[in-house]
This record gives sequence, structure tokens and C-alpha cells, in this order.
Amino acid sequence: MVRWTAAPSIIAEALVEVPDALLTVLRPGPLVPAAQVAAHLARSLGPVESPAQPPSWLLECQQPSFRRVLAAVQRYRGALLADPVGSGKTFIALAVAAELNRGTTACLVPASLLSQWRDTAERLEVPVELCSHEQVSRGRLPRGTGGLVIIDESHHFRNSHTRRYRHLASWLIGRSALLLSATPIVNRAADLAVQLLLSIRDDALILDGVSSLRELLKQGCSHPALGELVFESEAEIESRPQRVVLRRAADPRESLAADAELARVDALRLSRRQATAELIRGVFLRAAASSPAAFYESLRRYRRLLLHARDALRAGQMLDRTELKRFTRELDDQLVWWELLPVGRAHSEIEVSDLEQLELMIKQMQNPASREDPKLERLRTFLSDGTPTLVFATSRATVRYLRDALSDLRVAWCTGERAGIGSTALPREDVLGWFRAATSLPQAPRHLIVTDVAAEGLDLQRVARVVHYDLPWTPMRVEQREGRAVRYGSRHAQVQVVTLSLPPPLERRIRLSATLARKSRLPAAVGLGPSGKHVWRWRSELASRFRSLPSAAGLAHVVTPSSGLLAGFVCSPFGRTDGLSSTVLWIDEQANWTESPEVLAARLDAAAAQSGTREPDPAQLQHYLALLAKPIRERLNSATGRRWIVPDPSPAARVVLAQLHGLVRQAVRRHDRAALAQLERAIGFATRGHTAGEAALLERLAKASGGELKALIRTLPPEAARPDQLEVTLTGLVLFGPAKNEMSAVASPSCLSSKPFSSISTAP
Repeated sequence: MVRWTAAPSIIAEALVEVPDALLTVLRPGPLVPAAQVAAHLARSLGPVESPAQPPSWLLECQQPSFRRVLAAVQRYRGALLADPVGSGKTFIALAVAAELNRGTTACLVPASLLSQWRDTAERLEVPVELCSHEQVSRGRLPRGTGGLVIIDESHHFRNSHTRRYRHLASWLIGRSALLLSATPIVNRAADLAVQLLLSIRDDALILDGVSSLRELLKQGCSHPALGELVFESEAEIESRPQRVVLRRAADPRESLAADAELARVDALRLSRRQATAELIRGVFLRAAASSPAAFYESLRRYRRLLLHARDALRAGQMLDRTELKRFTRELDDQLVWWELLPVGRAHSEIEVSDLEQLELMIKQMQNPASREDPKLERLRTFLSDGTPTLVFATSRATVRYLRDALSDLRVAWCTGERAGIGSTALPREDVLGWFRAATSLPQAPRHLIVTDVAAEGLDLQRVARVVHYDLPWTPMRVEQREGRAVRYGSRHAQVQVVTLSLPPPLERRIRLSATLARKSRLPAAVGLGPSGKHVWRWRSELASRFRSLPSAAGLAHVVTPSSGLLAGFVCSPFGRTDGLSSTVLWIDEQANWTESPEVLAARLDAAAAQSGTREPDPAQLQHYLALLAKPIRERLNSATGRRWIVPDPSPAARVVLAQLHGLVRQAVRRHDRAALAQLERAIGFATRGHTAGEAALLERLAKASGGELKALIRTLPPEAARPDQLEVTLTGLVLFGPAKNEMSAVASPSCLSSKPFSSISTAP
């Protein structure tokens, strides 16, 4: 570094006008072989990995996830690990915690998984304090822990309006969090943003051109930069069994029974409000799709509701809508927004006149166990071969029905906190323990029938078959169900996954298959799942493909008939060498630029196939550098050019800033430097992106006044370093075009210098 002993003098006559100041810092670097530049560019696209050494108990295929997640948590204060169900996310998370935390790690997990997490942490000797999601809902969060927090099955925190979410968001202010979920998207792409914002600020990806994570995913869009926060490995784990999918069509007799049940339901008026009637009808149809017992139970439950409504009307009161919500609770996964449904004033929301018809239906349906049930026969055919099977049903009534009907097959069952074998009730952990490992005991139950309470996190390695007796509303639950057996450590080479299809009349009315198909496409839109590679996972695959090749940053030329530029650059805070945003793009002859995976992969392969070193034409190089300046400038402007970027500042932020500016004027008049420094920090907090907890804190600031506002200002979390001064470094340039002596002039340096950059035609 050169140190000046005296300040240099700038003489006006020595100044030279340049067409674009940005061009003066875009230095191509030395001339190197095209293959080496291509390898360097490809590897720059891969996720940043920490150099930390993983613990010995991580499998080799789990180590990339460990290094990537660790780097993301250190950089953004959060990450989401979306590796497939049963791939060992618990082990990766505990490895990250062991690296980052020097004390006890807080782990927030579903209540059903507490013992499993405790056993794993003790075996790996990682100190943890466990807290159930249910405790979070009651505001009972761990005390005395610091550093990284692990949140298992984070999709339970996809609704920002719940108590559990609000409690957790406020508790996480200033802390980092690692989210674990193989199925983070349930009903909409915004589910992902809600979870990420628990610990990651809304503008975390501003250097990559994403001004707001919330707005990006709210619109159902995605961006390659999401790969810096969300990690999904496709590495095959050798001890993870292959999934063999079978679908069994309904018997024609089931269609006849379904027609009869539909006719009964259609005979009921249900409600004068169409929306309410459709909700109630949906409960009946879902129950009919499960089993005769579930349908019968839904009729009885609705009868109790009608009797309650009739009594309320006689007393001159209305039915409490809470009772109706309780009846339709099975549709929770369908996002029923009760607040949007009108409330009747003069009449009950449900049709009490249906009571007589309902009584007749219940009488006709009595003793459903005595009726012929072809669907039950389909299940018995599978279970009779003795293969340990996990059967999922959506209704507790169906579980009881199957338990009683299949008692000769030694079945166990589990519904919430209740469990047993046959008609004998037993502790839940004892029942599930029979299916966690292989056993040769003759008295062991062969099959386990459960509701979705057993669909998350449980490790049931003895199971060799999963049966969807009836399907849930979301692909997330389907994946969670199958993951109980298709998981790391299973002793089976293959696991059957069997779906018992609905009879056509019910499928046409419920449209369950269509709903699942539509929702299954949501993860791909943001880069998750097998068909989501085109968003960001292609980057890590491309980086892996070029990882073994020698690489170098610099300039190369590939001889081709058509011209273009393959360019890579890094944006980083001034004076730092670690890039915060790495980009590779292609600029064609028409000055269009793209980051398309197919285009970049093809150009990188073409460059990698070249041998030797060729010198590019200087005029062509200058021409494409001028074109490259536009996307670079757009990236810099999005990061530092404006104080407010879409979305507009929230009303709370506007109120807080107005209050803070008033306090600044008072502090200036008093010459109070300490207060000014504190207020400057508060203004920085109000004008940056926020986590969910910080956004709630901003709302509190907006409602505060006087001394309360000043007290809250002192509790604000530390302000993140702002990248106000950025520098751009080229990571590689590969110029495509004719050989130097074959090329006609594209643009001369003098031509470029006589023209301002804004007059160069470029298309985004």
C-alpha cells in the first residue's frame, strides 16, 4: 500500500473527461485460458461455504449442507434447511449449533419430538434446552440461552397472525435462528417469507437486487439469491430406502355408496349463506371420503350443533360462531378466513330446519361397522402379507373404525395423546417404540394406524410400507407422512407408498387430487423440490461440475461466429475482499443481458472446451465493457442509491421517523451529542429492513410517546452495517466472437469516449 507523506495536488489541466466513471474501475485482469475462467465463474455461483470442519458424526453427503448453512447464519443471522424428510436435518442442525454456540442451544420442536431430540442431542454430546411449539404458543420460551436457536418443523410458524408466531418473533430479536423443514411451503409462496423473517431482515438480499423478501414471495415470485438463505440438498443417502409408489383405484361398489352419501348431503339446506353452506358441506364430503364411521360421526357432531343453535334461537340469541369453527376444524389446511364471511344478524348461520332430515340420516347410518366396505377390503389385502405398515387417516373416527375392523391383524393405533394395541390403551411412546426398530418378538404389533399427529419428525424405521387410507389437503402433509419410513437409517432397501384412490363421484366433488397437484407446484416456483432447480439450485450443481477443474480470474477469448460477453462480478463493501453478491451474466450482440441457467451453462461449457490463450480485440472488449456497466450500475443503485425501495415505508415507520426528527431538533438545540448518537441509531433502525420481531417493535415505537419512546430507543437491537460504499470487482470475462484479424470494427475507443453512456442502447 502506498502511503502519502504529503497530500497530492490535483491540477485541472491534468484531468481527462471520461464517458463513464464506472468503466475506469472495471479491470478485466490478466489473459488466461478460457477453461480456467469458465471454472472460476461457475464456482463463483455456488453457495458460500464456511471453512469450518464438520464433526465426525456427519455423513459426507451432509457436510455441504453444514458448511453452507453455517456460512448463511454467520452472514444473515438465519437460514432454512429444506433437505428432504429423513435425510438427517437434526444432525446437521446440532453440528451447526456445536460450532456456533459455546453454551446451551435452545431447540423449539413439536411436542411429539421432544424425546427424540433429547436422545439425539445426548448421544452427540451437544447441550440443548428443549421447548415445545405448544409452550411457545403460551409464551413460555427458554431462558438463559444465547446464540443460535434451532426451530424444527418451522412450517408451524408460517402464519404471522398466530400467538406462537408473535411470541417467537419478539423473543428472537437480536438472535440468529436455523429453521428446519422439508416442507416450508404449505398453501402459498409467502409461507416461506413468513418463516425467514423470524430472524432474517426483509432487505437481507438487497445487494442481489431483492429489496424485500416479503414482497418478492407475496407475489409468488422467486430469485436466484434465495439460494443464499434456503438450502436443499439432493445428495442421495445410501441408507435411505427407495420409494416405490402404488395407487389402487376404488371399487365400483364404492362409487355407488358415494352417490348415496352425496345425495344425503345435497338434501340438507345447511345455511342461507352460500360460503357457510360450502364449508359445512366440505366437512361432510371429507368425512365421507375417509370412512363410513367418519361420515356417521360428522352427522352426529352436526346434529349437536343444530340442537345448540335451536336452543340459542329459542332464547333469543345467535349461535356463537366459535361453535361452527370447531365443527369445520378439519378444513384448517384450506385457509378458511372466517373474518371475511358475513355474520347474520336476524338469523342463525346454520339452517335449523335441517334437524329432522339429519335425524333420519343418522338413523339410516347407525352401526357403520356392520356395513360392507370395499375400501376396507382394499386395505386388508395389503396388510395381510405381514409387511410392517403405517396407515394414515385424517379422522380419529376412521382410526377407531380400522382398529376394530382389523383387530385380527394385531394393529396398534395412535391419535394425539391416546394410543394402544387393539382395545388396550397404552402410553404413546410405548406404542411408537414398537415401530422404531426391528423386532422378532411374536407379540409385537404388525401395523400402526394413526392420524397426522404421527406425520412429523418421528423415526419409524421398522415400517416398510406407508398407506394413505385418505389423503390430506396439502402435499406438505403427504411428504411428512411418507418421511416416517423413507428416511436415513432405515433397514429396508425399498419402502412402498400406497394411495387408496377416492371413488370418482367424491373426487369430482372434492377435487382433492387437483388441489394437491396445484399446491405441489408451489415449492418449484421458489426453487424447492425436484422441478425447482431452475430458480437457484442449478447454481450449486454448476459449481460442483466445475469444482475439480483448475480456475483463475481473468480475461479470455473464445473464437465463435457470433459475438457476446460472459461476465462475472462481485459487489462488496469498500475495502473488503469477501464478496457479498456474486453475479454471472451473458450479454449478446443486441446488448441484451440474461442470467438464464440454460444460456450460462451453454456458454460456460463452450469456454471450458477451449484450449490455449487468445488475445481479444481491444475495441470489442471496450464495447462490451460499456454494455456491462448498465447491469452493474442497476445492482449498485438498488443497494445504495435510494433510501426507500419498494415496498414503501410502513405507516409505523413514517410515524416513528417524524417523532425521531422532532427529538433530533431538540437534541441539536441542547447540543446533546449522546442523545444525537442514540437518535441516529434509532433512525437507522427505522429506515432499514426488519425481522418480524423488529417490525412489531417498530409498531410499539409508533404508539409510544414521550418518556416511553426514549426508553424504547435505548433497547433497540444493534444496527447492521450498511453497505453505503460498495466496490465492484470483475471475477472473469470471456469474450466470444471472431478472431482478431477477422473482426470488423464494432466500436472504437474514441467513439466510446465521445459519447455519454446513456446514449448507448441497452435492453434489460
